[in-house]
Amino acid sequence: MTSSNAEMQRIEVSWNQLAELVNQVEDAGGLTKLGKDGWSVKDHLAHVAAWEHSLAALIEGRDRLEAMGVRGVEENTDVINEAVRKLHEGDVADEALAYFRDSHVQMVAALGKLSDADLQKPYSHFQPSDPDEKRPAIGWVAGNTYEHYAEHIGWINQLLSESSAAR
Repeated sequence: MTSSNAEMQRIEVSWNQLAELVNQVEDAGGLTKLGKDGWSVKDHLAHVAAWEHSLAALIEGRDRLEAMGVRGVEENTDVINEAVRKLHEGDVADEALAYFRDSHVQMVAALGKLSDADLQKPYSHFQPSDPDEKRPAIGWVAGNTYEHYAEHIGWINQLLSESSAAR
């Protein structure tokens, strides 16, 4: 894979792991299974997708909350996550899958335009409305892609394990 930045390979490897798990769950008809926390597999997919939209918006200089579909909510991760869950709770499995897959394509297209040097630029370079945030954008890339996918792989596996044990 030829890419403009080194993060793309890490993203692809981790994405493929998540996508493989999702395909297995989809084949077993388990996208709507609920975990003890009240989140279904499809909720996890919509959540990951929303944060990928947020990342694409970050690097394109757009409003991140608007890109996630939750403009106007308090900028607090838990509040945002719950707003995203509520926004997508009525989605059927196919809608959640389409949103999940489409957001990834959009995020990869946006991120693929950046070089490694670009990713070292501060957050404020991409989001001038937040001039005090000087940490490199690469941290948001990791946190909203491969690190995020790994978290949700774990949570989905836990949800599936709980579901199997309850039978």
